[in-house]
Amino acid sequence: MNKPMLPRLGAACGAVFAIVLTIANGNGSQQFSAARAVAGIAALTLAIPFLCYLCSLLRDAEAANGWIATTALTAGITGITLKLASGAPELALTRAHVAGGTLLHKAIEEIAGAATVLSLYPLAVFCAATAILALRRHALPRWLGAGAALTAAALAVNGGFLATSNVPGLLLFALWTLLTSAYLVRRTWREPAYARQAEATAGA
Repeated sequence: MNKPMLPRLGAACGAVFAIVLTIANGNGSQQFSAARAVAGIAALTLAIPFLCYLCSLLRDAEAANGWIATTALTAGITGITLKLASGAPELALTRAHVAGGTLLHKAIEEIAGAATVLSLYPLAVFCAATAILALRRHALPRWLGAGAALTAAALAVNGGFLATSNVPGLLLFALWTLLTSAYLVRRTWREPAYARQAEATAGA
């Protein structure tokens, strides 16, 4: 696998994460499906290489001894881990054949919902850190930086409603990830051409 392909894969993982997770979750009212569960787990797992690739770009743009890119990576991984963990209770209900409508079933479902809400906080920190480096260090275009700031605010506000079962902030995060992924994939196709042009100019 050549070197330009690796950044392309890292960037593309974000789009796969956003699209597959949205399809797998649906409107949230469907019965448990093993296929949807596996798709959701795979999508969340693919978010990890995307975050690592994006944060490597943030780190390159940050000044020496900076800590914001590291904060972004740590917060992003924490948020994705919590969201992954939110699927465990539903899987446990299915494996244990817990009857629906019982107090036990309701309590375990609420644990899953609580884990999802908790994931919004570190994801908000990730988006805020990304917005800072995008807007101040031009690690990303200003429109993506502004989108990250808006997403951070939406996630923080959504997370403030601890008893909610609706997470529109997470949908906005998926949309921002999709747009960022598409931009980065496009940029990986353009950068090799710029590099060859720079080398040709230097050698002239």
